[in-house]
Amino acid sequence: MSNKILVSDSKFLECVDEIATQITEMNFGADTWMYDDGHRSMNFSEEAQDFYNERSDEIETLINNTLNVWNIKTI
Repeated sequence: MSNKILVSDSKFLECVDEIATQITEMNFGADTWMYDDGHRSMNFSEEAQDFYNERSDEIETLINNTLNVWNIKTI
């Protein structure tokens, strides 16, 4: 492929995050989220977090390789 299409760091990461989150929620359903009393926040369960991390890397690579779109911070 020729010239890479560079997009802002925040927009690229937001896109990858949204897709990976939706796939994670579809896969884990009600078991996706857990409440963390110490931080007063909702977080992925440990298993869902591992799954999300893997999907996120795969999605980023897919976008890079098929669309030639890259996070400007990685260049």
